[in-house]
Amino acid sequence: MNSLNHFQNEAVHYQGGHLLIVAGPGTGKTHTLTHRIKQSAKGLKSTEKILAITFTNKAAEEMKERLKLDDDPAPSRFVVGTFHQFCLDILKTYSDKLNLSKDFRVAEPEEVYSLVKNIWPDKTRKEVNRLLDEISRWKSAEFDTKMPEVVILCNQKLREVHCLDFDDLLFFAWQLFNQNKNILGEVTSQYKFIFVDEYQDINCIQHVLLKILVQNEVCLTAIGDPNQAIYGFRGSNVAFFKSFQNDFKGAKVLRLSENYRSFKNILSASSQVMANAQERHVPELTAKLFEEGRLIMKECPTDKAEAEFVVHNIEKMIGGTSMFSQDSGRVETDKEGEASFGDIAVLYRLKAQSFCLKEAFERSGIPYYISGQKMDEDTVCPPRAEDLDRDAEKVSLMTLHAAKGLEFSVVFIVGCEEGLLPLSLLEWESDKEEERRLFYVGMTRAKTHLYLVRAKTRRLFGKIYHLQESPFLHDIEEDLKVYEKTDFKKNQKKNDEQMTLF
Repeated sequence: MNSLNHFQNEAVHYQGGHLLIVAGPGTGKTHTLTHRIKQSAKGLKSTEKILAITFTNKAAEEMKERLKLDDDPAPSRFVVGTFHQFCLDILKTYSDKLNLSKDFRVAEPEEVYSLVKNIWPDKTRKEVNRLLDEISRWKSAEFDTKMPEVVILCNQKLREVHCLDFDDLLFFAWQLFNQNKNILGEVTSQYKFIFVDEYQDINCIQHVLLKILVQNEVCLTAIGDPNQAIYGFRGSNVAFFKSFQNDFKGAKVLRLSENYRSFKNILSASSQVMANAQERHVPELTAKLFEEGRLIMKECPTDKAEAEFVVHNIEKMIGGTSMFSQDSGRVETDKEGEASFGDIAVLYRLKAQSFCLKEAFERSGIPYYISGQKMDEDTVCPPRAEDLDRDAEKVSLMTLHAAKGLEFSVVFIVGCEEGLLPLSLLEWESDKEEERRLFYVGMTRAKTHLYLVRAKTRRLFGKIYHLQESPFLHDIEEDLKVYEKTDFKKNQKKNDEQMTLF
C-alpha cells in the first residue's frame, strides 16, 4: 500500500458503498483496482466471493496474476473474467432452464456468417454483414423489444447446430435472470463485491445485467475514463459512465489525476486535444514525470515517403540495423541507439495504411509485428538486418483501436490527415467526438517521443487522395511542436570513394 499516491489510496480504502473511479491514461488504473479488490477481500466471509469483470481475456489474465497472494488460502474467492465468460459459466450451469443443449458451444464469427449466408444465399458479403450488425444491435441494445424476423431466422440456424453467438451469451443470461428470480438470488448471494474495469466501454445489455446483479448488499466499484470511450461502433455507450450516480444510488465519484506515463509536453498536447471536446468530464492530468519529452511534427509528400520517414527515424534511435543504414547515410554511426525495437509503436487509423509501412520495414530489415494478425511470413519481417537474434524485440504496428491499454517509449501516429482523423473517407460514418477520443488514446500511449506524421498525397483502396492536415493538430499550441524538415541524407563522400576504385 506504500506505493499508492493520495488519490489512489483514497479510492482503495473508500468504504461508503458504490464507487466510480475516473482514471485517465497513465494514472495507475489497474494498480488501483487490484489493490481495492485485495482490500475488499479482507472483510469477506468464507462463503462470499468477489466478481471482477474485464473486457478482454488478456486483461483478465493480468488481473489474476496481480491478485495472487502468497498468504491467500482461498484464491478461488476471486472470480475474474470477461462479461461473456461470466455469462457463459452461468448458462452452462443453468442450460436446462432455457431449453439449451447441454453441449452447446459458442460459434466463431466466420461460422455465424456462413450460417446466415445459407439463409440468404443471393446476398453479397457486405449485405450479409449488415444483417449481422442488425442482429447484434438488437441482441445488445434492443433486446427488450419484439424480436425481428432476421434475428429469429439466425437463431434457428444457430440452434440447429447447438450453437450460440457471442451476443447470445449476454442475451440469454439476461433472459435467465428475468425469468428465474430464484436463480438470480443464487448467483447474487455469492458475491459481496463486483468490480468492473473499462466501464466507459459497456453496452446496453451489460449495463442492464449489472443493475440486475447489484442488488441487496452487493457493492459495485467501476473504473474507467470517458475520454477513452472509442468503441461506439460496437454498441458501447459512454452515457452509462456519466449516469453512474443515478443508476447506483449513493455512489461516490473519485478521480485519479496524476499521470506516470507521458512526459510533460506529450501530456500537455493530448490534454489540449481533449480540451476542445464537446463534453469534458475529466480534469486535466498532472505529469509526474518531469522531463519535457518531444512532440515531432512531419509533413511528407506521399504515403511511401511517410513510411520511409518512420523507418529512417527508428534506425536513428536504434543506431542502425545494417551496413546499408550507414552506407546510405540514414544513420551516421554504428553507436548504440536511444531505444530498442520493443519500445516503439507505429499507429494508424485503418489497416490499409500498413501496406506502405510493411514494404518500408522489410527493405530496412527492421523486425516488426503487425498486431491483430497471425505471426507468419506475411506480417513479420524475418530477422537477418546474421545481425539480429531470431527472438529479438519487434516494432509494433497496429491500429489506434488496438493500442488502447498499451504504452511505449516512442509512438508514431501516421495519417494525421482530415479524412483519416477524423475518419470520413469513402462515405464512412464516424462520430467526430469519438474520433477525437481515439486520437487522444493514441497520443497518450507515448512516454518520451510522439511523432505526428501526415502525407500530402495518399493511395487508399485504389484511389489517390490529397488531404489536408487533421483538424486535431490545430488544437495543439505551436510552442509544443517541433517540426521535422530534414530529408534523408545521401552519403556522397562514400559514393565518391567507391567510384575511385574503378
